[in-house]
Amino acid sequence: MNDPHRRFVDGRFVLRGRPYLIVGGELHNSGSSTPRAIEQSLDVAAEIGVNTVLAPVAWELIEPQEGVFDFHTVDALIEGARTRGLHIVPLWFGTWKNGMSTYVPGWVKQDPERFPRIRNASGESIEAISPFCRAARDADALAFAALMRHLAAHDDGETVLMVQVENEVGVLGDSRDRSPLAEERWGDAVPAAVREAVGRSRPGRLRSTMQRSGGGENADWQTLFGDEADEAFMASAYASYIDAVARAGREAFDVPLYVNAWVDANLESDGGDSEFALGGGTSPGVYPSGGPLRHTSSIWRALAPTLDFLAPDLYFGSFDLIAGEYAAIDGILFIPEMQCNRVGVEQMFRAVGQLGASGVAPFAFDLMTKDDPHYADVKDAFALLSAIGRVVEQHPGAELTGFTLTDTDPTRRLFPDGALEVTRSHMAEIFPTPRNGVGVVARLDDDAYVIVGRGFAVRALRADGARAGWLSVEELEHEDDQWVVRRRLNGDEIGGGEWIRLPAIEQVQSELFPIRQSTVSSGALRVRTYSY
Repeated sequence: MNDPHRRFVDGRFVLRGRPYLIVGGELHNSGSSTPRAIEQSLDVAAEIGVNTVLAPVAWELIEPQEGVFDFHTVDALIEGARTRGLHIVPLWFGTWKNGMSTYVPGWVKQDPERFPRIRNASGESIEAISPFCRAARDADALAFAALMRHLAAHDDGETVLMVQVENEVGVLGDSRDRSPLAEERWGDAVPAAVREAVGRSRPGRLRSTMQRSGGGENADWQTLFGDEADEAFMASAYASYIDAVARAGREAFDVPLYVNAWVDANLESDGGDSEFALGGGTSPGVYPSGGPLRHTSSIWRALAPTLDFLAPDLYFGSFDLIAGEYAAIDGILFIPEMQCNRVGVEQMFRAVGQLGASGVAPFAFDLMTKDDPHYADVKDAFALLSAIGRVVEQHPGAELTGFTLTDTDPTRRLFPDGALEVTRSHMAEIFPTPRNGVGVVARLDDDAYVIVGRGFAVRALRADGARAGWLSVEELEHEDDQWVVRRRLNGDEIGGGEWIRLPAIEQVQSELFPIRQSTVSSGALRVRTYSY
């Protein structure tokens, strides 16, 4: 019988007692809304090569009438994934999705007295239920618990890996909720748990403001947090609400639970490797105020202890910096949404190899077609990262590193002893190099490696100055859900014992180089080095 335990150990997701790299993709919002849509989406998933599908489960679909549950779409998702050998991460679109309450059932939408909305500074209602509404919290918790019981009853011990609770929560259109329910709480003393958590947190906006305020035990939000009060107030409300929902679900099905964040744009440090560098918004209300952000994480971890970790949705800003800061919060990095294009491919390799991510999931992969200009790159990335995932599963102690090579950063030494060097420069001798080089390397022991990637050359080095070369080089190929040796490379194919080249998918030989070379590579090598 399969090991039923799914958990995180030292930042890695563990399935059946072995590390499991989640090479995932998130469906577009309606990609799991009907059995027909599910079949189409999962067919794309199987074709493009993800091993895990992140799929929305909408409250409105499973509880169309209060207390009456309908799980036919959930059943279609579970069975469809199982028959294709896929895992799933259900995304609970309950009270909120992207800050709004559009996925709640009609009986919730049509009863604003029982389920009051957030109001902005102008007194206008926003299409978002107030996180201070206990009736909504309790109804959401009941529905989520019913979903989790159903998942537990129909799961085989490994199909469902974990569950996301709500989606990108926070107030949009204002920095805080100003509904009557919220106003009743605005003048309350800040809970001791919040004060203590912020006081213990790393230096940052909330801690600095609280220390300057000099507020005592009975200080209210405005007194204690000043300009940061609105966002701290909302973080407290959302975290408390979601912990109640998560706690009800965990009692029914004990799998890892997390929340995801619409990340804010920090102009001072975040920069960006995307054309949407400022897409997150620079002020609360432009981005969802009170969400599980870096600067509010201490409040979230104090008031939502049921959650296993906080996860960033990373479309913009400094990918490495933001991902690293989220990894530091809980020791876990999982990226449930990111770009599904060539930029995203580069980020996937860095996340897994360099930043220690337990998983990545480009968004809306199911909308890609084979004539999409990014399709081949995304599919190839899924295949190569799956190869690394199998290596990690078979060699839990493997040391990983990842890289992106650019015009301004064309060469890297890998591992603490600099045992391998990767570069774009030696590609130009034979192949044009219009793309950045990307790769992940798994070190199995002092001399054995699995190397995956595109658009770079690699050579072996020795820290003591001795000459190093390739004892063996095997090109791996994916066949029948496993990696087999396609060719054993040698001679000119390994640069006469020095540089091995892994060309990009579409690269062709330079017209300036008269001797024909192979431009077809699986992008995956198993090598052993030696010194002489």
